[in-house]
Amino acid sequence: MKQRFSLYSVVLLIVIGIIGPALPVAANPTPDEAAFERVWTRTDGATARGEAQRPWYWGPEPLATFDEDYLEGVDGVRRVQYYDKGRMEISNPNDDPQSAWYVSSGMLPIEMISGRVRLGDVGLQRRARAAIPIAGDPDPISNPDAPTYDAFFSVTTVFLDSRLQPISASPIGPQVGDNPAPPRFGDLVAEGLDANGDIIRRPELAAAHAGTRLVYYDGTLSHNIPQVFWDFLQQIEQVALNGENRADMPIDWLYLVGHPASEPYWITTNVDNQPTDLLVQVYERRVLTYNPANPLGWQVEMGNVGQHYLTWRYELTAPPPPPSFDRPPNVSATATPEQAPAGTDFALVLFGFAPGEEISLWVTLPDQSVVSAPELGIATATGEASLFGRTPITLFTRRSDPIGVWAVTGQGNRSGHTAIAYVAVLPNE
Repeated sequence: MKQRFSLYSVVLLIVIGIIGPALPVAANPTPDEAAFERVWTRTDGATARGEAQRPWYWGPEPLATFDEDYLEGVDGVRRVQYYDKGRMEISNPNDDPQSAWYVSSGMLPIEMISGRVRLGDVGLQRRARAAIPIAGDPDPISNPDAPTYDAFFSVTTVFLDSRLQPISASPIGPQVGDNPAPPRFGDLVAEGLDANGDIIRRPELAAAHAGTRLVYYDGTLSHNIPQVFWDFLQQIEQVALNGENRADMPIDWLYLVGHPASEPYWITTNVDNQPTDLLVQVYERRVLTYNPANPLGWQVEMGNVGQHYLTWRYELTAPPPPPSFDRPPNVSATATPEQAPAGTDFALVLFGFAPGEEISLWVTLPDQSVVSAPELGIATATGEASLFGRTPITLFTRRSDPIGVWAVTGQGNRSGHTAIAYVAVLPNE
């Protein structure tokens, strides 16, 4: 039997680690919403009772509880509960409700900074990046000089392995989206970020605040953590466990906060209408802020990413319009067929390369996310792109794949020649 090579599906198998299309979870009666309260009680119960004098990890009470779109969930949704500081999620009600990960914590800062709403394990919906001040007074009109989530785009790891793919306005190739930093143990944080997202120097703040010294390096996303945030993440207090109080960490910081996704930066933002210098660091699931003017115990707080996300997703931005099926002209390429329903195999010929040269190949999906080929292509003696030694290249789509215009791009690593084949993936009838 002839072997088929799928530039798209092979990439997903390797990069995302799935076998075959993702299937919805089998129906289960109702998510155990009591699990939301158990997570809240473990982290914020002592604060609500006045036993712990520290800022909230979630907030005093839920802001909203409802079913949110999630492709792999029961009937395409999952139960979520929003708080000031974040979002709790029950993605699979069939899991053990007593499991620590039955309730997960949403990666809301990453979605707002990247401009991508997560609709499933690999499903994304593009939105405008959040023009909301990342800390301080949330109204951008009355707080115009504060950096927004959008301003943090150029300094944040928003493309987390396979969970978020790079954005490109046109299919010109994958962008670098990890923004890593080297270890800088012992350095004081002297970098600031202005409202335009430009890095500025704030040496006077570094000299004034010894707690900003970098003491921990997280190699997962390659970012440093300053002393004030590290101490906050490692703090010990009396926690109710199995019916008794004992000294323990009230949070698993990787579960609740996630890995650091940016370096810490000083920003100037209005707090109660007064310009204030804050140290801010983006994490996968939260934003941490340090206000040295606050009383001890309240200098480090979690940003209001839950509040901000609700406003961004449901008030300030709208889902993108229906996809277009108007194909641009191919560039040094042919596609057969040029349009067909999802589930069709498309044969693509990309030509014009220098014989024998290596070729970078990638797929640009209708939402402009980019998936790179798992290996370089090679130009044949006639200058056609081959992948895994085969030409034409087969773009294999599934019935569940996104509809709209797809682009397969090749760029010669020696000649610089670019070829682009466009196909229109139509809805299934």
